[in-house]
Amino acid sequence: MTDWPTQPIALPLRRDLPDAATCVAGSIIAGHYRLLVCHGAGPLLEFWQGIDLANGRTVALTVVDPAATLPVEWVNEILSLTVRLRGLETPGIAEILEVLHTGRCGVVVGEWVPGGGLHEVADTDPSPVAVAAALEPLAMAAEAAHRAGVHLSIDHPARVRVSTSGHAVLAFPATLPDSTPQTDLRGIGSCLYALLAGDWPDTSEPGDLADLRPGTPFLVSTTAAGLVRPQPGISSAATLVTMLRQAARDGAGDTADVRVLAPLDAPRPGEYAAFRNFGPAEQKQEARKGVVRATIGAAAAVVTVGVVLLGSSISGVLEAPEETAALDAGQLGLQDNPTTVAPKPPQETVKAAAADAPVKPVRAEVFSTDGRPDNPDEAGRVIDGDVASAWTTDRYYDADPFPKFKEGLGLMLELPAPTTLGSVSVELPSTGTVVQVRSAGSQSPSGLGDTAEISALTPMQPGRNMIALRSREPVKHVLVWVSALGSTDGRNQASISEITLHPPAPPA
Repeated sequence: MTDWPTQPIALPLRRDLPDAATCVAGSIIAGHYRLLVCHGAGPLLEFWQGIDLANGRTVALTVVDPAATLPVEWVNEILSLTVRLRGLETPGIAEILEVLHTGRCGVVVGEWVPGGGLHEVADTDPSPVAVAAALEPLAMAAEAAHRAGVHLSIDHPARVRVSTSGHAVLAFPATLPDSTPQTDLRGIGSCLYALLAGDWPDTSEPGDLADLRPGTPFLVSTTAAGLVRPQPGISSAATLVTMLRQAARDGAGDTADVRVLAPLDAPRPGEYAAFRNFGPAEQKQEARKGVVRATIGAAAAVVTVGVVLLGSSISGVLEAPEETAALDAGQLGLQDNPTTVAPKPPQETVKAAAADAPVKPVRAEVFSTDGRPDNPDEAGRVIDGDVASAWTTDRYYDADPFPKFKEGLGLMLELPAPTTLGSVSVELPSTGTVVQVRSAGSQSPSGLGDTAEISALTPMQPGRNMIALRSREPVKHVLVWVSALGSTDGRNQASISEITLHPPAPPA
């Protein structure tokens, strides 16, 4: 995309300063994730600590385009790039649990990293040697990502947390299309600088960078300077790993301060509570209200079954007082019926982008580069107009068989004549499936290399998904390519009910 809105992100390191969050703490996103604490916000992303109402698990939520200002294909591009990080098995990246589009914004759900943010850790004055050792796993993650052709997008101090084991981790993954290996290296250098100087560096004004902590070893200081200056002196993540490892080895006897890289995972007073900041008077008033809430909460627990049967929700009654909001999951709305999903916002944009008359393919076939198509007799079900019928892949016993055992699978659709398309909708019950639309010169190309990308890799969610196409060149053969399998009813297989091809929207 040549018109990606690349703009510098100049944000403070301190989380106690106001940020530009547009989401509201306490609200529920994607049906069952409650937002608790905003750890930072940029022009395109917000970083939240949240809770999964279905199981009470604390999670990290990266909200993509919370203001809903980007075209849907741009959001899908970010999500598809982020999905690729799931294939990296490295402790320097928090486990990505789910990547989805809510219909309004994108959400990357990650495992929560207990520990502290960069500011909390910097406030403990950690030793430079301990800082170098802590950042090594993050540098190793960058090295693995770059070898795989993906990037970490370390462009904001909130993205990285230091775990209770003393390791820096990419806690809020979301890869932006303008990321490069060099921006990742500069981001890690900014983390190193921030932990030693207490400020996120302004790389646009290198002359104004503050001095690092007195006593910082030469190798550590030169590594920081070599990463954050405009013309970096460190060209690869592998080199950075070597330098950090050597710095930690040179200071092996300096272990007194390593333990300070394991701060308590406790927010400051007022950062979360009944989802707003309180002054002293409000805190006293809220404490009095807490007695009433506790009584109501106890009564609500008794009648939960009745509430569910009536289709009601008691989340508004169960607002938690400040002192316990993130610690007592019961007061965070876990009594809500986890199967009750908030209705999706109307998709006026999608409807406006799709013409009323879809393009009807004349046939559909399963395309497999290894010559072993899954259930080829079912291919026609995806264009029969009946959502009750579906094409289903074989069941795989590896959670991520693509591309480990297969390059992927696809459905090749043949149109009556070359036609200009604007979008493709895919209806499916599967979760975790990733799809890309491609064009082909024939119904049976010799390999995936003989097809051309006409959409971004797009994570699917159960139901109807609209994929915007990049190309307006007429096509006769359209490949809906499944690059990540996902699951259906707990089984490692994908299922597609319907595929509909739409011409471009008419001019306004």
